[in-house]
Formats: sequence, structure tokens, C-alpha cells
Amino acid sequence: MISSFANLRLALILSELRPGGMERVVVHLARGLAARNIPVLVICLQGPGLLASEFEGTAVRLVALNSFSGKDLGAVWRLHRELSRFNPSVIHVHDYASLPYAAAANVLAGRKPLLFTAHGLLYEGFESLRSRNRFFVRFLTAFSAVSAKVAQRHREYLNWQKPIEVIANGVPAAPCDSANRERVRTEFGCNPGDFLFLAVGNPRPEKGFEDLIDAVALLPPGQDARVVVAGTLNESDYCRMLLLRIDERQVGDRCRFLGFRQDTATLYAAADAFVLSSRSEGLPMVILEAMMAGLPVVATRVGGIPDAVGEQTLLVDAAQPTQLATAMARLATEPVLAENLAAAGKAHVERAFGVERMVDEYVGWYGKVLRA
Repeated sequence: MISSFANLRLALILSELRPGGMERVVVHLARGLAARNIPVLVICLQGPGLLASEFEGTAVRLVALNSFSGKDLGAVWRLHRELSRFNPSVIHVHDYASLPYAAAANVLAGRKPLLFTAHGLLYEGFESLRSRNRFFVRFLTAFSAVSAKVAQRHREYLNWQKPIEVIANGVPAAPCDSANRERVRTEFGCNPGDFLFLAVGNPRPEKGFEDLIDAVALLPPGQDARVVVAGTLNESDYCRMLLLRIDERQVGDRCRFLGFRQDTATLYAAADAFVLSSRSEGLPMVILEAMMAGLPVVATRVGGIPDAVGEQTLLVDAAQPTQLATAMARLATEPVLAENLAAAGKAHVERAFGVERMVDEYVGWYGKVLRA
């Protein structure tokens, strides 16, 4: 496949390399392409972001345009200049905020194939942008999505009539950091017999963290379970509501937000299970990463999760804290169930969701577009 696309050059465009699932997909994709000696340029419309360090020591080139205002015509020109210098054979956009800039700059730079990948289900804030996004997708050559349900949602949203390529996310093999397990559990205030649940995600309404807080409050009396969330609380109304809810439910000693953490391998090693309370998802990277790390998972039945990993997880309905609490209590009190789910989940993700498989499929898609 590599020899067939010796002239392949990829420009990957997104807003910023924040600590999110879509951004980690871009990191894994860029690193995977570079490992195959395919030239890769990652362009961030805003700043480089916290995940930019993932490219240190690799052949991936990263450029940040530092555009932080809307309708920045100067950013279009700077993007056009970077594209002209790099001369990609394919331009691959990963979020709607970047699409107008990529479309305009591509017109100036010579109209290379412009591709877009949909990563999520558009939980809120997108309806007011529907007309704008429908206009700019006219400039796209091809479209992909991370799951069939994400594809259908975006097809309806955009009235997209052409095929949509479905390419599931991929995650790398999980490094083991068990040496730091007890140190981190002590940092979190765990007692020796506590069962530790890990959740990961920046607090936004679609993540349903209020349901997780309620579920912690509903756990059976005497249940030695704690929840830590690797995610940063900010000054938004939603985050203030979460803090108030923790106080109202009196679970501050059992539910804690950690802020941004770069030691994810250590967090997975320290945890006994992973919990996802989202009300909307595409195919979340965090579930795949947790399963790759050998954790049993309880998750909500949303987006592409049931089709992708449903048989290897405990699934509950979204926005149903009672169901979530019941499933969490099962994992905490049924060690055989937890061990079986962990083993089956890890084997499934290694087989179906490895990074190499994902990079293979994207390279195949790029080739199909170039041959069309």
C-alpha cells in the first residue's frame, strides 16, 4: 500500500490539539502516517494545544496559526501560504470550525482533494451553524465518519448525498505503569479495599457528568467505591452546576475532578474500572483506550458504542443514574464479571481497533479519493 502511494502528502487541519478524543485520533493518525514515511503536516488554526508534545521526536511537522478571532481573513492567507509551501496531495479537515478556512485556503492554493472526518454526534450548538456548514461542505471531495451512527447524523445535518466512508478510531497498545498504581491511589485518597472508577473527558453537557455524580450518590451504603474524573473544570455554568451537585449529593469524598492529566497510563493502571456517562458520543477514544489498558467498562448506550464494543461492556441507558449506579455496583462486587469483561474487552480492541488498522483504512481512503 505504501509503494502504491509514494507521492502521498497529508495536511491534517483542526482547531487545536486539545486533550480530547478527536485530537488524539489526529495524533495517532499523524504519527502512524509518519512512521510509514508519508510526509505529514498538522495545522492548528488556533494554538498548538496540550497534545502538541506528542509529536516531539517524530517526523510530523506542526504549525499553529494562532487565530483566535472569528472571520479571520489573515488566517485564511496564512493557511494558504502553509499549504502552498507543503504542497499536500490531500487536505484532511477534522472539525467544522476549521472547514471554512480550509475551503477558502484550498481554493487559493490550487484545489487539492479536501476531505472531512466527522468525529461526534453534534450534541449542541450546531443547529445555528447548519446553513454555514452546508455551504462549506460543497467544497469537500469526500467525507468520512468514525461510526455508522455518526455518519447518519451528519448526513442528515448536512443533507450530504454522496457516500460516507466509515473508519473506526484506533488506539495504540497501552503502556503498563503498574509500578505507580499504589502511589496514585494514595494520592486519590483510596483505602486498600476501595474500588476505583476512572472517567475521562472535559466537562461539557454531552458528557453527562451530572448523571455520574448522581450515580455515585445512589451506590449502596457501605460500597467502597470512588470515582475520579480526568477533566478540567472551568468557569462555565455547566461546571458550576457540577460542583454544586457534588455538594448537594454530599459525595465530595467519593467523586473528584482531577484536571488535565498527562499520565494517562498511570491513571489506567491505578483504576479498577472505567465509567462513561455520556449522553452523546461518536466512538469515544477513552473507552477504547480503557479497554486496551485492560479495564472493565460500564458505559451509556449512545452513538457507536453498542455496535463497536457493546458485548464487551456493561451498557446502560443515557441520563439514567439509577441504571448507571447498578452497573457500577456490579463491577465493584462481582470480580469474576469484572475480570471477564476486562479480558474480553482488551482482546476485542486489540483485534478490531488498533492504530495500524485505522491508518491502513485512512491510507486506503486517501488512495481511493486520488484515483477517482
